[in-house]
Amino acid sequence: MNRPDGTIIRPVEVRDLPFTRRSRSNRDLRVDTLGRPFPITELNEQMWFESLGKGSFPSQVVWIVEDASGESVGLVQLTEIHWIHRTAKFGLWIAPDHRGQKHATHALEYACDFGFLDLGLRQIRLDVLDTNTRAIALYQKQGFEHEATFRNAVFVSGSLANIIHMVVHCPSERLSSEDDLKAKKAL
Repeated sequence: MNRPDGTIIRPVEVRDLPFTRRSRSNRDLRVDTLGRPFPITELNEQMWFESLGKGSFPSQVVWIVEDASGESVGLVQLTEIHWIHRTAKFGLWIAPDHRGQKHATHALEYACDFGFLDLGLRQIRLDVLDTNTRAIALYQKQGFEHEATFRNAVFVSGSLANIIHMVVHCPSERLSSEDDLKAKKAL
């Protein structure tokens, strides 16, 4: 999908594996995104890629984020898709040298629209470090709400850190919930 500003969001492909491995091995990026703390080998990355879309009911969708020139700048995903509960977990990272250019905003909007409109999800959730204020502001702007704080939940850079759990509901579900509240108040 091409955005008017030139941001491109497309399915991850084998040709992206050197970029995803290099980026996911970047310590700063791993810390910001609560990523895998262990070194990522070529074999690890290949096995991760081969696991995508497996099974009769795929449980994850992964896209590469590119800038207008076609350079890969990040990755966005919906994981832990639960087809009965119609929920998923959101994940996003943009390479540090490409931040501040609206790529994260466009990727977040795309993933949420895809989840709600194409997959029929009713809720998307995410976890973020409480110190990642830029990401929290972005999520709130998209409609995510703070649902819980897990104190000392993760070990990051030598100390315990808090995680904020955020949730956004499908827009049509939010409207029906608001209508239900209005109807109850009218009684």
